[in-house]
Amino acid sequence: MYRPLFARSSLSVALGTALLLGAVAPAMAQQAATPDEKAEPASSKTPVQLDRVTVTGSRIYRAGFDTLEPAAVVSRESIENYGDTNLIDAVTRIPGVSADVSSRGDQASFGAGVNFASKFGLGSNRLLTLVNGRHFVTSTPPTIFGAGSGSGIQVDMNAIPSVMVERIESLSVGGAPTYGSDAISGVNNIILRDKFDGSEVELGYGRTSKNDNIRYSWSAIFGTGFADGRGHVVVAAELDNADGVNALQRDFYRQGYSLQPNPTAANVRAFQPGRQTTSDGRIDGSIPFNTGPNDGIPDQVWIRDRRLASMTFGGLVMPATGDYQRNGMGDILGFGASNKLWQFTNESKLVEFNPGTSYPGGNASGGDGLNLMETLPLIADLERRSVYSTGSFDFTDNVRGFFELSRYESTARETLDQNVYNAVSFGNARLDGGGEASGALTFSASNPFLSPETRRILADNGITSFRLSRSSRDLSMNNSSTETRLTRAVVGLNGFFEVGKRGFNWEASVTHGRGDFDYLGTGLIQQNFINAINVTTDASGRIICDASRPGTTVDPNCRPLNLFGENQASREALDYVVTRTLAKAQTRQTVINASLSGGLFDLPGGELSFAAGFEHRREEGAFTPSEYQRLGQGRSVPTQAAQGEYHTNEVFAEVLAPLFNPDWDLPGLHRLDLTAKFRRVDNSVAGAFNAFTYGIQYEPIAGLQLRGNKTQSLRAPSIAELYTSRQPTYYNIPEVCSLDNINGGTNPAVRRRNCQAFFAAYPGVDPNTFRQQPTNTLGSTNGSTSLQNETAKSWTAGIVFAPEWIPGLRVAADWYDIKISNVITSLSTNDIITGCFDNADFNTANVPNANRFCGLVTRDPSTGVATDIRTEYGNGPVLMFRGWTAEVGYRWDLSRFGVLDLDFYGYMPKNRGQAANKDVPFVEQVGSFNEPKRQFRWTAQHRIGNWSYGVASNYTSRAQYTLTDTPESRQYFYRDSWTTWDANVTYRITDAARVTLSVINVGDDIGPFPYVLDALGRRYMASLRYNFK
Repeated sequence: MYRPLFARSSLSVALGTALLLGAVAPAMAQQAATPDEKAEPASSKTPVQLDRVTVTGSRIYRAGFDTLEPAAVVSRESIENYGDTNLIDAVTRIPGVSADVSSRGDQASFGAGVNFASKFGLGSNRLLTLVNGRHFVTSTPPTIFGAGSGSGIQVDMNAIPSVMVERIESLSVGGAPTYGSDAISGVNNIILRDKFDGSEVELGYGRTSKNDNIRYSWSAIFGTGFADGRGHVVVAAELDNADGVNALQRDFYRQGYSLQPNPTAANVRAFQPGRQTTSDGRIDGSIPFNTGPNDGIPDQVWIRDRRLASMTFGGLVMPATGDYQRNGMGDILGFGASNKLWQFTNESKLVEFNPGTSYPGGNASGGDGLNLMETLPLIADLERRSVYSTGSFDFTDNVRGFFELSRYESTARETLDQNVYNAVSFGNARLDGGGEASGALTFSASNPFLSPETRRILADNGITSFRLSRSSRDLSMNNSSTETRLTRAVVGLNGFFEVGKRGFNWEASVTHGRGDFDYLGTGLIQQNFINAINVTTDASGRIICDASRPGTTVDPNCRPLNLFGENQASREALDYVVTRTLAKAQTRQTVINASLSGGLFDLPGGELSFAAGFEHRREEGAFTPSEYQRLGQGRSVPTQAAQGEYHTNEVFAEVLAPLFNPDWDLPGLHRLDLTAKFRRVDNSVAGAFNAFTYGIQYEPIAGLQLRGNKTQSLRAPSIAELYTSRQPTYYNIPEVCSLDNINGGTNPAVRRRNCQAFFAAYPGVDPNTFRQQPTNTLGSTNGSTSLQNETAKSWTAGIVFAPEWIPGLRVAADWYDIKISNVITSLSTNDIITGCFDNADFNTANVPNANRFCGLVTRDPSTGVATDIRTEYGNGPVLMFRGWTAEVGYRWDLSRFGVLDLDFYGYMPKNRGQAANKDVPFVEQVGSFNEPKRQFRWTAQHRIGNWSYGVASNYTSRAQYTLTDTPESRQYFYRDSWTTWDANVTYRITDAARVTLSVINVGDDIGPFPYVLDALGRRYMASLRYNFK
């Protein structure tokens, strides 16, 4: 179970041996005191007292866990009880901590299978992850197309073997003065088992109740002392393989539930008279057709068996011209008065097509259209291999050397790749390569690949040419994958010395890490594709490529490609039009740290302790796309290389001043500690920043503590945000001057005035027909070396109750207030368009450059249509979070009936939102689907004899899909509250062997219908552990 970091400690003990670690606590000291341990008097001959620890968020040693900032702990016991071989599963059991990027769901183009944690919904790039208090090299590639969008130096939680983990300390707010950049929402500090002694082997097997997501794991750890106890070394290794899961492996996704526009009653009468809601595929047939605004009827309804009626995998045959939707009902355009449609089967036969029951937008319930669930991956395959070692050696009684060495390798494979599309919903493409590259292709009815039977059917219906609308999963030859190699080394010395009667500790360390990443994928070579679909026959009747057609090139390697039916292409044709791609990325991190700590003088409550030091950190990154990607030989825009580095020089200091302690026996002044921490960060690109924390821990009586702090923290711009060169990309550009939008915006009068000036400047624009373009527009984005640090100003206030008269009880509640300004973001197209037309600063005499936002858009002088838009990274928006956490823990000693641990953790956000700048209101998110108002977790763990068993309950409150939704806007505009249960049982077979079984989501509850919160459902993990001590 996880436990709060608020165990009581007496600071009346002299802190003469107070220590400071540079960026971290030394390997010899990060070991938690057990509840039974008592502090011993300080001794000048004992550099590190066994019950003194450096808690996360501080470099000053204290007796026991005693934190100014709220914190929680995921224990070793919890990791073992629930069979966590991936640390993201362990840490996200803390309410308020989530997997911002994970191996579940769709992955980024570069970076499948990574796991980044986030806290308070503020993003994984604002939660710092450390190992033994030290920085760890990032797995974020420096590209805007990577996992996490290249927006930080996030640590992949996969990279640390769970067998090596003693606990995870999750600190909220306050870590920046101690550790530097990115610790805005908090710090996850992974503490290692660096004092493990003996040897242990564990075998694990897991699967879901659907007999998929099969997981095999093996781990071993060995630790021993040597040289008469002067040295100690620990070595651990872990292998973990988990199978991916696709959507069709789950009944919910097989049902094809989807939210679609509710057809209007007028359109039904006009185009589909006789249609009934009880039989048109909607889930609730009692919901009538829409009659207009404010009629109490949802504008969107949930349907089953959703299909894309405008395409199939083998190809849908449609008329060569015309809009693919016949009317506002979404009926697909067919041939003749009967509107007949045909499709190609897997045998390349032409058969009639059933469009299903149509819904506006080209969707349908049922029929033969494309089932998107067949293309949706839920979880990637993930293979992980890691080795980790720590060690220390006492060269003298007062000088110790230490090290950490680690190597992590993984392969993550997408179970399904993105299809290649040539479909009418993307527009129309031409055989010469013109038009929309992903649009439907128009073929002649005399194409040599068509069988005589197909030609006859086409001729009988007077069809001489047709569009083929197709989703080509048969052109995705291999599954994309990411191969990761992380190597990291830490070496250092620490020691102890005395000046007079004062003891001081010092440390110097160097950390170096490197990441190497290979991103393998499949790409369609567009020019070869054009060559291969233009075909003719030679004198012998053999089908060959026709290089005489417009848009083709002469290529002796060309092989004709048959698109009429799925899997009809020859192996040679596939090899010609499809290529394997290999992009590479590298990340490097070097940290040099030196620090000194000790006691300065005595205060009424004890010794004033300090910690101070210097840190130099260098971050480097490079991304190299394949030649195919760099030249844009497919249908995507060219992917640019990126490379850059920055370094920081940082000085830090911390002071702990105990003003009163229990020995004074003063009413209302049982204990009073003041803490102040400061860090000066000088970033070679982003400039200087002062991070600080000051706070108080006050106990009016024994067992009752009031605590609070105020913090200023930062996030530095990442390499991708700084150094991305101008990167072409496609954008959907909104048009606020359209007839539907001109009266909207934060100030409709300003928008109307500016739009009128726009129409006057572009006389070719008809205000009654001007609208957003249906297809994407090519634009560009780029990084900026003028970016500044994000600045967060935060404060917390809380209460801790651990009365001596109720042994084992711990209660804590804390309030958080975080406001982040200068947020680094890439301006969206909506930001740019609204910034142009909703801006009082608008030069009507020069509309194309009326303000800085308008100048980012290039328009056709005759039509006013946007032909280019330029975005870049910049500082601007403001993020805000306010909310509560609460913790209750009780350890009940039942004597001969064992020990019972009861724990509760609650997360209750009050506000979280974003504003374009500090002068406009925040857009609230609390209460929406991704930020429910309450998240609770209860756990109970009972240990008696050879048995240990426990249960846990996870609760998420009811939430709206978005806060703007109403019963008028959509059916099921909210989702109900959701509770799941977990269970575990461990049996000790002998003193050395034990077996554990855990079940996650015992009730197999995927979420309140029709929403999915846990796609995997019930899953089991069984493990056998043997200790050779």
